[in-house]
Amino acid sequence: MGNRATHQETCDAVCCDKFENKSPDFFYDPLASFRVNNGAPIKSLKKACYSKAKTVWPLPNHELPFFPEFPVKSVTSEHSFNVISVVSSGAYGKVLRVVHKEEAKNYAMKVLSKNMIFKENLVQQVKVEAQIQVMCDHHPFLVRGPFRWQNKRNLFIVTEFIEGGDLHQLWQETGCFHEDLIKIYVAEIALVLDFLHNAGIIYRDLKMENLLIDGHGHLKLIDFGLSKWLSHGDRCHTLCGTQQYMAPEILRLEPYTHAVDWWSLGVLFYALLQGKFPFFGNSEVPAAQETQLDFSADDVNGGSSGSESARRLIRGLLTVDPLKRVRSLRTVKNHAFYHHFDFESLRSKKVDPLPLVLKQKEKKRYFLDEIDSNAIMFD
Repeated sequence: MGNRATHQETCDAVCCDKFENKSPDFFYDPLASFRVNNGAPIKSLKKACYSKAKTVWPLPNHELPFFPEFPVKSVTSEHSFNVISVVSSGAYGKVLRVVHKEEAKNYAMKVLSKNMIFKENLVQQVKVEAQIQVMCDHHPFLVRGPFRWQNKRNLFIVTEFIEGGDLHQLWQETGCFHEDLIKIYVAEIALVLDFLHNAGIIYRDLKMENLLIDGHGHLKLIDFGLSKWLSHGDRCHTLCGTQQYMAPEILRLEPYTHAVDWWSLGVLFYALLQGKFPFFGNSEVPAAQETQLDFSADDVNGGSSGSESARRLIRGLLTVDPLKRVRSLRTVKNHAFYHHFDFESLRSKKVDPLPLVLKQKEKKRYFLDEIDSNAIMFD
């Protein structure tokens, strides 16, 4: 199935100072989210990666920062839940699957260490993440975060628990998606991006791992760890994101706008249609002088039955020049690929993707059997 990554590796945003003895290539794991130099603008990746860092010893509890975005005295606390399992763990804390004692309802609880947040200079980033979660969790395709609080040592963020796994897992297990399902999912993501951008937010880490599938087959976007407040017309300078999905202007260390999120959508669209990523396999990031990528019919149709209108929209999203790129919901809505498609019905969840999702999951056994049959066996 082409240049599919064989494993999933997702990590927290990190500072390059932690890896001063590593080559800059260390950061170019295409599936890892990263943020260099704690968000400071940089002129050179090499310079950012080789800066010196001093050892920061743990602070006593009374010196740990207070986060006004997180209540201290809350009706809901860690004692309101029973822990079912550990979903994931990282340098800054862990994510737990928990059940609310009174509601008997499952949630995901993120527990973040204040000491590590302070040590890695991520206080402002965590504050922004909390602010965005509070403001945006009413959107139908964003994960809800009904509870948050803090104690002396930790921050707690509780969100709805999504049972269906993430989009990346389904893609790895089943291969190319049917175009009807892709049409729904790309539209749901476009609605989310439009909502965030109109709210003055740039997301910066759109990828399949950050899209969960709920029990009705709809997508839920999670993780605002690399998001930032950004007004229209303003630009960012931080090198951050996930390499497979990063726009050329980010990789060239140029100032960039909300248009980078639409590029990431184009990469995701391409991957769902073809079963492989468009870059970092046999090809490199498009050169700075190129205006558009070369999508030959054989390339786009490899392993899929993509329509011409789908390929044209992908080309529009993956236009190297951000000023010429498809970068708005209005443009997506008016594209031939979405002719007669009702975005408002989708927004109100009157469009049902579940039958298509179940049909996609039926491919799992046959897809994995095909991989096994192509494996080389040695005596």
